[in-house]
Amino acid sequence: MKKICHVLSGFFRDDTRIFWKQCCSLASEGYDVYILTNDGLPDEIKENIKIIACETYYKKRFQTILKAKSTFLKKALEIDADIYQLHGPELIPLGLALKKYNKIIFYDAHEDLPQQILEKEWIPQIARKPLSILTEHYLKYSLSKFDELFTVTPHIVERLKKITNTVTMITNYPIVYENNFFSFEEYDKRGNILCFIGTVSSASNHENILEALSNIDNVKYHIAGTFYPESYIKKLSNIKAWSKVQFFGRLSKEDLKLFLKRVSIGIGIFDYNRNLGYKIGSLGINKLFEYMEAGLPIICTDFDLWKEIIDKYNCGIYVQPNDIEGIKNAICYLINNKKEAYEMGQNGRKAVLLEYNWETQEKEYLKIFKKYNDHFVKN
Repeated sequence: MKKICHVLSGFFRDDTRIFWKQCCSLASEGYDVYILTNDGLPDEIKENIKIIACETYYKKRFQTILKAKSTFLKKALEIDADIYQLHGPELIPLGLALKKYNKIIFYDAHEDLPQQILEKEWIPQIARKPLSILTEHYLKYSLSKFDELFTVTPHIVERLKKITNTVTMITNYPIVYENNFFSFEEYDKRGNILCFIGTVSSASNHENILEALSNIDNVKYHIAGTFYPESYIKKLSNIKAWSKVQFFGRLSKEDLKLFLKRVSIGIGIFDYNRNLGYKIGSLGINKLFEYMEAGLPIICTDFDLWKEIIDKYNCGIYVQPNDIEGIKNAICYLINNKKEAYEMGQNGRKAVLLEYNWETQEKEYLKIFKKYNDHFVKN
């Protein structure tokens, strides 16, 4: 089997999508799998995956973006993989450089970058539109030279198909754990604990969530993840309901499973934004499906894609992200109707078992690599 190298910039080395899903799936098929990262941590072997860090580590994101190609190229060539899968737009120049060495290059587009740039707060307002247009042209030029593109949701697939036909949607559906069933009595004992997992930012609408919680008694809010930027936590701590929050930080895979077994409602209320296709939403936000896999009823934004799932399986409540009263009513309904909340959670669990699971995506993902591996074998 051939050597595969995933190159990461700006992601944790054990990122759920990259490490636990894509890399572990490849390793289980017998591929020789590497991760090349710039996180400054020691090299290690984990789950038969060789993780190698670049010699140079930049604390500032802007430095990493500017110097990504020079940072990664030497190590990437030393690994001498047959296929490189890149995660992060700053790695596109690296991909173009590796093509000159006749390497096969895959690119995983986690976001709709040109649209995302228009909402980047750290970019001066006057520069966003010109930079977005330049980025669009650059992507058309560069990604057309790559061999395969992956992305997470339908509207980004359609944008990328304007560049090349080699686009495959690999969503962020969760890995299924068979021991997640629990009875209503067990669920009822958990109390009224909402949870959020992942990156806490202005896009995750936490000001409105906390405002909604401010006037609800006997409820707690558990957060597991990171704050971006870190200063965002100061803004949230000034809201009355911050006293209801318990912050756990970023948890390991096993600790996250235990965390989800102690809470009663999963929440994911994101603003309508360009990266998510406004009202369309995204299948790339894995927390929604992780809540469902854990048997939790969900409260989420009324994105078209999410509404379709909830209407089909009756597994939660959708709300408008800026409707504080609507968010409050959804929370109150679930904590005051525990039996129905439990049934919604079980419906979500069934939906994941039937449809929204990594196994369905893994087949499509491995099919692409098999195509290239078969080509290697024949030649």
